[in-house]
Amino acid sequence: MSYRVLMWTLAAVALVAVITAFDLYRERWDDGPVFIVSTAPITEEQLRHKMTADGWTKLLVTRQGRYFQVMGSKDQQTSHFAIDSRTGRLRGGEDDD
Repeated sequence: MSYRVLMWTLAAVALVAVITAFDLYRERWDDGPVFIVSTAPITEEQLRHKMTADGWTKLLVTRQGRYFQVMGSKDQQTSHFAIDSRTGRLRGGEDDD
């Protein structure tokens, strides 16, 4: 009887490990493209510096939770997007169209 309980417990632990690994993988790679390469959380100052260097003007940066909401102009077009402050990646899964 205890052998059967041990096997079910090991199967449950393995299932939890697989689900956790998949969830971590998906969270890491399903986000948008990298905007700022960083191993630590990015700051608003880093974000403004990168965007100014890339030719953005009239920047408006606000913080909402872990995301920076950014609005700016480049090549006479105004754009709005979100950048994850923890990873430096553009927020995926949103279309303004």
